[in-house]
Amino acid sequence: MEITRKIAMVSAGVLALSLMVLALWAWGQAGALTAYATRPEVARWAVRSAAVSIGAVSQLLVLTLVIGQVQHHRRSAATSVMRITAGLVSSIAMVSAIALGLAGR
Repeated sequence: MEITRKIAMVSAGVLALSLMVLALWAWGQAGALTAYATRPEVARWAVRSAAVSIGAVSQLLVLTLVIGQVQHHRRSAATSVMRITAGLVSSIAMVSAIALGLAGR
């Protein structure tokens, strides 16, 4: 494996881990983050939807850059389906977070 692929894989792994930690933190702290919002219950759902989106982006990074680098010579249909699913979940959760955030104003 050439050095640039190793660096990309390690960097993507660290970024994915950081994003997952951020997502879990946001999910757990949603109540404290939205305590002073006009509609805290809606804002809490917006924060949690954003956390789901961040977690899905983290999984997409792992699937694309880490697993894709390890198995670059084989393109698996299952890996493609997982990438598409993670992308859809991320998109839906982000749109939901934005919509809830606007509704909570």
